[in-house]
Amino acid sequence: MKVKDIDNLPITSGVYKFYDSNHQILYVGKANNLRNRVKSYFNEELYDRPFVKQMIPFIDDIEIIKTNNEIESLVLESALIKKYKPKYNSDLKDDKSYAWIYISTKDVFPTVRIVRKVSTEDLKRGRLFGPYPNGRAIKRIFTYLRKLYPFCTCSAKTHKECLYYHLGLCPGPYQGHISKEEYRKNINEIIKFLEGRKRGHLDVLEKEMKMYSQNMDYEKAGVIRDKLNDLKYLGEKIDYEYGDTEESYSKRRREALMSNFHDLKIELGLKKLNRIECYDISNISGLQAYGSMTVAQDGEIVNSQYRIFRIKTLNMPNDPEMLREVLARRFENPEKYPEYPDIVLIDGGKSQLSIVHDKVPENITLLGISKGKRLKRAGQRMLDEFWIYDREAKEVKQIRIKNKRILIELRDEAHRFAILHHRKARIKESKSSKLLDIDGVGRTRRINLLKKFKNVENIKKASFEEINAIVKNRSVSMKIMEYFNTSGYSEVSNSPRQN
Repeated sequence: MKVKDIDNLPITSGVYKFYDSNHQILYVGKANNLRNRVKSYFNEELYDRPFVKQMIPFIDDIEIIKTNNEIESLVLESALIKKYKPKYNSDLKDDKSYAWIYISTKDVFPTVRIVRKVSTEDLKRGRLFGPYPNGRAIKRIFTYLRKLYPFCTCSAKTHKECLYYHLGLCPGPYQGHISKEEYRKNINEIIKFLEGRKRGHLDVLEKEMKMYSQNMDYEKAGVIRDKLNDLKYLGEKIDYEYGDTEESYSKRRREALMSNFHDLKIELGLKKLNRIECYDISNISGLQAYGSMTVAQDGEIVNSQYRIFRIKTLNMPNDPEMLREVLARRFENPEKYPEYPDIVLIDGGKSQLSIVHDKVPENITLLGISKGKRLKRAGQRMLDEFWIYDREAKEVKQIRIKNKRILIELRDEAHRFAILHHRKARIKESKSSKLLDIDGVGRTRRINLLKKFKNVENIKKASFEEINAIVKNRSVSMKIMEYFNTSGYSEVSNSPRQN
């Protein structure tokens, strides 16, 4: 991807790589929001990182790798920096590895420990959780989990109770103080925490934190808050395996995304599912209206296939009719859009689907997504509701969708993409409207100037003769030159009087 196309970058987490014109890696970074992070390099606010700023003129190409969350992007970033050692990366070039939590699940009395490296034999005899870049958080949670569910770190040859037994951190399995079954329950509870399946315990801690806060015992509330953050961090689902490379991670992630697509296909009863297109509209009172199309192919969002449609037929707020125009232009132009989707997803509910269904070919499943009335959790976003157009019954029905993540991501991307172009148009309109402030420039002359020069910046750079060739009025042309204070104005402004 070239620098000029960075507005099309996704807003998801991931890793970005900057290349020079010889396709040599200059820099590797990670981000929670790839688009915003990459764009930040190309504004003039990079003075706090002068070494990185020197790199900017050499950037010729950008490559991204999407990840499922921040931890995966952080770990992948580290692996890539160690592999390529880019010139402009000053950190993470050492051989330090991240921490993992290892549980020897096949032992009679499994133990739990923090490791940075494991042998092939250990991998066969146990489970790894991680990696975790935040070593301090791991140590805190390791101690906390051991208090909740004591486990043994002793050798089977030990006959006396260890110090941890007297501290309540070891249940003394080799001394007969706990049965194999009870000990295994403790280990299973720890595994549930590491897999993020202990929501009930987190709810209890959140209630305790609120209680302390309401009683103005902020110190205790702060301790529980930190504990909650650590537990949520530890329970984050990380799809990164020990010994992973960039290629193996990306391959496994693609396989997981395709599997989700497959599950959605079965859930909706479709014969095939290769492509989904989502549509949204953005406008203010019908003005500067744009329709967006975002695409998911084989489970993954494909930013390069996004399309934008400027609404041509309406100048009043009517989203359903605008959607009809967009869908008609899309499906009535097979030369321009030869590949048809298996699902068309509309950002809207029952009313939108009822109006636009006839603009979508009958062999394509038509879905809608809208905000519901119930919150997902207190203080969070509204639950999404899903709709489907039943072509046999000729009506819209509400449906429940389990495998909905890709649909929600597509809707969010369509919304963002439409708003992005709507804002650009408003900014462009605001700049071009400056022409109307010039005495003698009306709507017709403004349109003619913009047709010729495309934008106000080009008008500023134009010569007196170039402007007058369009305006055909030397007095008005001089006023335009004076208004924009273009370079060389004083020379050309006097030339008409000398003729």
